[in-house]
This record gives sequence, structure tokens and C-alpha cells, in this order.
Amino acid sequence: MLATLGDIVFEASSELVRTFSDAQHTTSGRWTAHEVIGQKPAQEFGGPALRTLSLAIRLDSALGVDPEAEAAILRTAVEEGEVLPLLLGGEVCGDWIAKEMSEAWRNIGADGQIGVIDVNLALEEYA
Repeated sequence: MLATLGDIVFEASSELVRTFSDAQHTTSGRWTAHEVIGQKPAQEFGGPALRTLSLAIRLDSALGVDPEAEAAILRTAVEEGEVLPLLLGGEVCGDWIAKEMSEAWRNIGADGQIGVIDVNLALEEYA
């Protein structure tokens, strides 16, 4: 097991490859600019902002996964506002919500089945 996101287990074996790549983590602060007549705005730090994380996930039937079924699980997490605990290499990385996902459908067969779905998943820290 490489990682888990809620009930989704990212793993790589001789029978199944379900992994992510291009993980991008963003940390920022909350700042407010107060207008001052005749001067530059006064900046005030309001505290940390919610962290964000984006993942590129390849769901490939040739690697032992059912792309359409697994994309549906991710879609449900986004549409129902599920809180997803993230564990990476056995280390707890907090709770996250799936804010948005996009899908690129690739290798569509003559029977209409999708062979590969490339997913971009945008997560936001749940505080």
C-alpha cells in the first residue's frame, strides 16, 4: 500500500496498479488589505489558509482497475462532500475534501467501454 484516500487504496503489484502522480501541495496564508486614504493599504495577517493538494490519477484497465467504476467512486466523493482521511506511506496526513475533479477518457473501445481515464483530483484540507 502506497497511500489511502478514504476507502481508495493506492497500490502497485503484479496484478494491480492504482497510483497517483504529479502531486502538488499548496500552503498559503490569509491576508487582508485595509484601505488607508492617501497611503498604501495596511496589510493584516489573518492566519493560515486551508492547504490544497492536487493529484493526477491514471485509471487503466490494462493495469487491473475498472476505470469507469473507480471514477464513479471519486465523482461521488466530490458530489456528496465526503471527508477523506489521507495516509501516505502509513503516515497520517489529515482529512481532506474532494473539491473538484476532471476526467480525460482515453482508449474507448468499439463496445463503448473506456480503457483509461486520467483523473485530476483537487483536494482541500478539512479543518
